Amino acid sequence: MIEILPTKILIVDDSAIERLKIKGYLGKRGYHIIEAANGVEGVECFIQHKPDLVLMDVNMPVMNGFDCIQNIRAYEKNMVTPILMLTGDDDMESIEWAFEVGANDFFPKPINFPLLHQRIRYALRDANRERDLRRITGLQETARALAGLSFWELDAKQQQFIWCDDAKAILHWVDELSPDPEKALAIVHPDDQSRLKAVFKDALDTGLKFDIEVRSPGSRQDYQLKIVGQRDGEQARLVGSFQDVTTQRRLEQQSNFLNYHDSVTGLPNRRLFQRDLEESIQLIVSNRSAVTVVVLEVLRFQQLVETYGTDVTDQLLVLLANQLKSFMPNDALVARLDGGVFALKLIVEVSIEHHEQILSELNQWIKHIDRAWMLDNRETFLTYTAGISVGQDKTTDASLLLRMAQRAQRLQKPSGSITIGFYEQDHEDSLHKRLKMESDLREALEQQQFYLVYQPQVDLSNDRVVGVEALIRWRHPQDGIVPPYVFIPVLEEMGLINALGEWILQEACQQQVGWMNEGVSLRMGINLSPAQFEQPDLPGKIIAIAKACGAQPELIELEITESLAMHNPDETIAILKRLRAFGFKIAIDDFGIGFSSLEYLLRFPLDTLKIDRAFIKDITAGRSDRAIVRALTSLCQGLGLTTIAEGVENQRQRDYVDALGATEIQGYLITPPLESKQLISFIKRRMTEHASNNPRNTGE
Repeated sequence: MIEILPTKILIVDDSAIERLKIKGYLGKRGYHIIEAANGVEGVECFIQHKPDLVLMDVNMPVMNGFDCIQNIRAYEKNMVTPILMLTGDDDMESIEWAFEVGANDFFPKPINFPLLHQRIRYALRDANRERDLRRITGLQETARALAGLSFWELDAKQQQFIWCDDAKAILHWVDELSPDPEKALAIVHPDDQSRLKAVFKDALDTGLKFDIEVRSPGSRQDYQLKIVGQRDGEQARLVGSFQDVTTQRRLEQQSNFLNYHDSVTGLPNRRLFQRDLEESIQLIVSNRSAVTVVVLEVLRFQQLVETYGTDVTDQLLVLLANQLKSFMPNDALVARLDGGVFALKLIVEVSIEHHEQILSELNQWIKHIDRAWMLDNRETFLTYTAGISVGQDKTTDASLLLRMAQRAQRLQKPSGSITIGFYEQDHEDSLHKRLKMESDLREALEQQQFYLVYQPQVDLSNDRVVGVEALIRWRHPQDGIVPPYVFIPVLEEMGLINALGEWILQEACQQQVGWMNEGVSLRMGINLSPAQFEQPDLPGKIIAIAKACGAQPELIELEITESLAMHNPDETIAILKRLRAFGFKIAIDDFGIGFSSLEYLLRFPLDTLKIDRAFIKDITAGRSDRAIVRALTSLCQGLGLTTIAEGVENQRQRDYVDALGATEIQGYLITPPLESKQLISFIKRRMTEHASNNPRNTGE
């Protein structure tokens, strides 16, 4: 809360009785009174207390009132504090001298206190207005200086042009600022002078405001001046301001260029390409002509960026752009859309063999980039895919034509250094299906159509269910159950996988707590996606979710795939160590199908290794699969890790992995993934069966 301080009044008077009377009257009205017995004390009190108003006697010992005021005004940078002279002298000479040295007003003695109070109020009000005016003026001066703004006047009657004091600093390229109107206007470019004179004359005749930009020639360049003005009332006088907007206009031109061009290559960007495409479609009137769009992508461009850095890949983009422009067909336009993606617009004559014609022209264009490129002194060959769409059948939508070419390009499977394909109608059907799925997925997230199922994990030593793996499913309102391999890649491309990942974490943690409350203690396995690992402070988010749900970290096992672990091993290890330090268990999934060296098993903070189903499927027939599984289980036994064999579907597979040393199994031999209630029923039924088959064993 801001404290409101009382108004301070300094009384400078050698008469203690006068000071007492003034203090008594004004003090009762809320003023804070400061007293001084002579002029010297008055100056000292003014400097120390900085009062809002001063009441000053004239005749005092040591220093009189006139000298005291002069000293106060010398101390103040601006004459802001109001000073009222209290005097019994009524001669005009004393009054004039009081104003001369800096007094704002005088008041006669003996004092009429009610009248003095009114004078004080008016003086304080005027002082506040003065302070506000100075503050606003200061702000305006600062803004004017920052904006490079100055003022001018034209007195048409006296034929005089008046410049503001700082005009010369702003018009630094002008040698002389003349008061003669004709010479003053000579600072304007000769081609713009007649236009400016006409504007001045119209403003003088009509009184209308004007805003005009003109050039002003300098020794090295033309400067751009913005001149604003209007007539001063009914007088034959114009007043206004001018501003050097040269830099501003240059930046606007650069900004406008960058709005429509790629900053790296200088090629048109997507916006300009699409605008040109729209104009080309509108201009095509002949039925035998068609607008064709080609989208060309440098494959694995992001990997090149990560390997060589942006400086090297930017140089590559510039070289590619120059090559594409140099051999560009006539009347064509080439643009860079983003990353390593370029686009070409062609106007072709439509015929029965127009596909062959387009391919012929395109091959002539692209063949020049099918060569070795030097990247950081290394010879590198690039791979390209291209998609083509032809604006036939009254295709008038430029954005659709571009999307069709992009769709065709993305569907190409590389079969050489350059792979080219045309857009077909079935691509459109596929595109519509994809767009519908994206829309449905957004709705699924909002309406919570996702749910979890749980696949049991059984300890081979006692046949008990000791854990589960949480798996996501989508219950579509029309299409029924949609498997994750269908929608997970789409969610990743849409950038929504992290939202789903957080929901899975929260739902699984809550379920684990719910089971604990029912007396069922199960380890909960939760898969983490590569996209989640790219989030800032992933461990903090997981820990926060577990805490909010009240889950026990030692019963939560976070699973990552081998490929994810090896993407950035050092960073992955740091994240996993932080999670494990909090109490979470860590499992590596699908182990054995990637390119990991077993050395990393010693570095990763693991609790569990899950052997991929690819080694389990043929374990009963393949010696090599058995050898790999045996090697992994032996290593894990030495490291104290749990091994879970995935995809166990029959008893023979179970027997083999058991004999080879696996700790646990999961798969359809036990049961397909189940929803929570079904899982608990399954576990209880399994416990009952075990109890009946083993009378001495009362439970799991």
